[in-house]
Amino acid sequence: MNLRNIIIAAVLGTMMIGFNGCSLLKKRVEKKENVKYTLNGNGKTSIHIDNINGRINVSSSSDTTGEIRIAAEIVADVKHDEQDRSIENVKIIIDSTGNDIKIETEINNSNSGIFRRSNNAEVNYDIKVPANMKVYTETVNGTTTITRIMNDVRAETVNGKINIFNCRGRIDVEGVNGLVVCNVDSITPGINISVVNGDVKIGGLKNVDAEVNASTVHGRVKFKDIAFTDVNSERRNLSGILGKGGSMIRIECTNGSISFDASKYLPKKDDSFEFKIDFDDDDGPSINIENVDENGDKDATGNTRLDTPKGTQNDLQGAPKNADSTRK
Repeated sequence: MNLRNIIIAAVLGTMMIGFNGCSLLKKRVEKKENVKYTLNGNGKTSIHIDNINGRINVSSSSDTTGEIRIAAEIVADVKHDEQDRSIENVKIIIDSTGNDIKIETEINNSNSGIFRRSNNAEVNYDIKVPANMKVYTETVNGTTTITRIMNDVRAETVNGKINIFNCRGRIDVEGVNGLVVCNVDSITPGINISVVNGDVKIGGLKNVDAEVNASTVHGRVKFKDIAFTDVNSERRNLSGILGKGGSMIRIECTNGSISFDASKYLPKKDDSFEFKIDFDDDDGPSINIENVDENGDKDATGNTRLDTPKGTQNDLQGAPKNADSTRK
């Protein structure tokens, strides 16, 4: 066989492999597996959930025996001839040997070569725990929801929404991209939320006693039906006292708005993160406290506002309870 024929054969062989490979890549379907675990939570102080892709739902259990119930849905794309096999590259590792229970998700994409492809694997957790346990969650992609926990809560995410509802312990949240919604009860030992890209909404503040410090680089600070005392406003922050003061509510955003509301926020299935940076002039955005009057008058920018009462910002106790911190 001469050199020309060898080259033609090699090219045809490569093309056949490519066509076969592309055909194999197309022959993938979504497969779901459901697994359940029951653990003894007596004597356990906290639970740590570390997930890569997928949601994490943690809520308190009405069970009085201290049981921890874990329901996990494993989702992955598999080949047609693998539908009858178990999903092998996703592992759920549970360590309950110490006082802390640790749940970790491992996803191993072992495919290699020119036609390497991810199987889009994810794990969705629904976990019931005793209300007095501390809860810590970490996720890369997915929504985290923590409900009715009486002890401390900490949630971290790279890309995903975080919902904290009716938790009475200390709340700490760190996020890179995503919306944060937090509804609190009348008593809170402290809230600390830090988000790079995303809005933060704090609700249920009608009867809360706390000191508030909120700041954003690009965005707005708003509050509704709340009477702050000792309000201080600088270019990029809002601070004030709710009720009698006490524990600290500290919110920090880089790109996003911050909202405080006396009523609790209702979660929406279609909540989505949107990256926004608003520049009003050459020296960049900033925040000034502006009051909203009962007549709903709007300023030149179209924002509803009131004229600030004469005197310092500390005289705002008698001001209306709605405000929108925007740049003039």
